[in-house]
Amino acid sequence: MKSVKIPLSVAVMAISVGANAVEPQGVQLDSGITLLPSVELSVEDNDNVYLQPEETQESSTVTRLSPAIAVAADLGQTQLALGFAAEKGVYSADKDDNYTDTRINVGADFEMTSRHALALSAQVNSLHDARGAGTTEGSAALEIKDPDEYDEKIWDAAFTYGSANALLNMTFGLNRYEKEYQNNLNVAATDNRDHVKTTLSVDTAIYVSDRSNFLIDLSTADIDYNEDNIITEGREGSLTKALVGMSYDLTGKLSGSAKIGAAQRNFDSNDVDSDTALSWEVQGTWTPRTYSTITVFTSQSSNEASSVGNYIDTKYSMVSWEHDFSEFFALTADVSLASDTYYNEANDREDDTLSYGLTGTYSPTTSLDVYGSLKQAERDSSEAGLDYDQQVVTLGVVLAI
Repeated sequence: MKSVKIPLSVAVMAISVGANAVEPQGVQLDSGITLLPSVELSVEDNDNVYLQPEETQESSTVTRLSPAIAVAADLGQTQLALGFAAEKGVYSADKDDNYTDTRINVGADFEMTSRHALALSAQVNSLHDARGAGTTEGSAALEIKDPDEYDEKIWDAAFTYGSANALLNMTFGLNRYEKEYQNNLNVAATDNRDHVKTTLSVDTAIYVSDRSNFLIDLSTADIDYNEDNIITEGREGSLTKALVGMSYDLTGKLSGSAKIGAAQRNFDSNDVDSDTALSWEVQGTWTPRTYSTITVFTSQSSNEASSVGNYIDTKYSMVSWEHDFSEFFALTADVSLASDTYYNEANDREDDTLSYGLTGTYSPTTSLDVYGSLKQAERDSSEAGLDYDQQVVTLGVVLAI
């Protein structure tokens, strides 16, 4: 498959085209400036568009158009990027499900000295959750008219001290995430899910050898909900996480990292007990051939719930295999399992969602991908009426200059 470089990681985010292989080279302008335009068109056949049990599931064709453009400037020790992406989705079953999402990204990387670097980025997004996948699930999703719409603001700053093969490398991070719903305030009380999450982190890598490092990751997040009522008071609090582990690179074909530790979710309300859980993050990549890659990932994370409960304890595992049969054709197979526990939910809700799929990509030129995919998802929930099976068949084309 083609191998293309672009100047800044933020530009990759701005013109991201999902699971497809295309990566634009961009149009080189003066003074180190690169223009990166792309567009994706896909048609999806979804046999359970509202994630319903078998007796109430409905199918729909979903057509999506996703244009994007990014501008990246390589100024030597400073790199800048600005990106805009939009997605228009049209449903054949019900036009009320139609949506328009937008994303704006801006970022800057500063290499201050050989041992000091600063990265800044910001995102402003206007997004949606499809009916059945947002604040309202199961049969209740059929009773609301519109999908949930919300705005996101994400601010990131990271200062890195260290260099290649230095004894100690440290990255100090500050992240602020803001989420505010724009509709369904009365029918689904979406305003009770508006929140701000501010995270401080320190990631440390201690040199062991040319192929391994000892890792220490520490973070603490303050979680504050916008509304002031008895419901939101039971969700406010903090999340503290501590992980230790190793990164490795064996023989150039096997690389990755493994970290394990603990995560504690504390609540400001005296009526809600804190919860401590085993936490981990393991990722590995095996490349037995230059044209074949197997990736393994598993983690535990704590997420704010969009439907019920104070928060969600999520355990996620994924295996994928990507194989390039030629310069023009690649095949990707993946399988994942997500186990969600809705903490402090009266019925102790637990969901297990198994997903697997196959995607084939044909790349006749360095700027064009034609792809087809088959995805299957099955959820087993302890809550009545939330089990579902879903099959999605997608055909699409991506053009990226």
